[in-house]
Amino acid sequence: MSNTTLHDPATATKKTFFVADFKVFGERYGIDYRFPLLTDACATTSPVLHGDVEEMTLPSGISLTHSDVRVLQPYETTSRHSSPLYVLVVLEGCVTLTLSGEVYSVRPGMAFSARLSEQQAMSARHDADIALRTLSFGVYPNDTRRESLLASLLEQWESLKAPTFVWQVPDFVLAGIQHARQRERSSLSRQLLLEGVMYQLLGHGLHLREQQGAALGRASGSEQARLEQIRHLLEQAPEQEYTLGQLAAQAAMSPSSLRSKFRQTYGCTVFDYLRDCRLGLARRYLLEGHSVQQAAWMSGYQHATNFATAFRRRYGVCPGAVRSGR
Repeated sequence: MSNTTLHDPATATKKTFFVADFKVFGERYGIDYRFPLLTDACATTSPVLHGDVEEMTLPSGISLTHSDVRVLQPYETTSRHSSPLYVLVVLEGCVTLTLSGEVYSVRPGMAFSARLSEQQAMSARHDADIALRTLSFGVYPNDTRRESLLASLLEQWESLKAPTFVWQVPDFVLAGIQHARQRERSSLSRQLLLEGVMYQLLGHGLHLREQQGAALGRASGSEQARLEQIRHLLEQAPEQEYTLGQLAAQAAMSPSSLRSKFRQTYGCTVFDYLRDCRLGLARRYLLEGHSVQQAAWMSGYQHATNFATAFRRRYGVCPGAVRSGR
């Protein structure tokens, strides 16, 4: 059910996945793959991913996939399956998703949820030289194994009318995911732990979505336009220096209102969004051949050490590795 990872029905082991593997998995799981840098002559024998992939179906009927991989070859995916509820949790790296013309950047510690169908396909883009660790799960439509609690959840989620959003996963849920993934546990023990963690995640997400829906219902159209103006400003000129007070004045809000409403609308804080825009800009500079110091300075970082720490946390590699891999 995942649009961002591959599935291996056997016990997960470190291995290299080639384009030929992707074609098989695409047929099996309803995913179209595209490799923008490859020609037909070298397509089937080119390595794309290296790492561990594990898939299981939990007793509730949730189909779950965990992947811990490094992307060797850039690729893009488009879902062709249907799911009344799909959730992606990013533990390391960053995943850029496109759904119904909207672009979502899912960073470490964030979750993304959506309803998928043939009319509402989801696309994802994966850059090379990125370490990616994700947990994704979905529910097959009309699954007879679905338990009553999950059925009630899907019914409540459907009533919200807008299931697509991004939110911050609580630390206790992230710790639970890490705890449940320990391989020395028996299969039954891991399934029970993962089942509980998934319900904690979904319960938290449902609560946040209900809060977000109420907040958006209270917000005026002009207020949403002003929030979008601030988001666009940060995206277009992340290298500039900003203060919360300056941004709030531009949005005609108090600093506390901008802080809370920006997070409610976009699923992250103002300055988390600014940091990710700066890191994305810096990565482009590195790929163009600029030095680490230049990339840091031109993207708004005054200290290369702080930049390197943030870059590694976001992309899983140091800035120098991106530049040397041009």
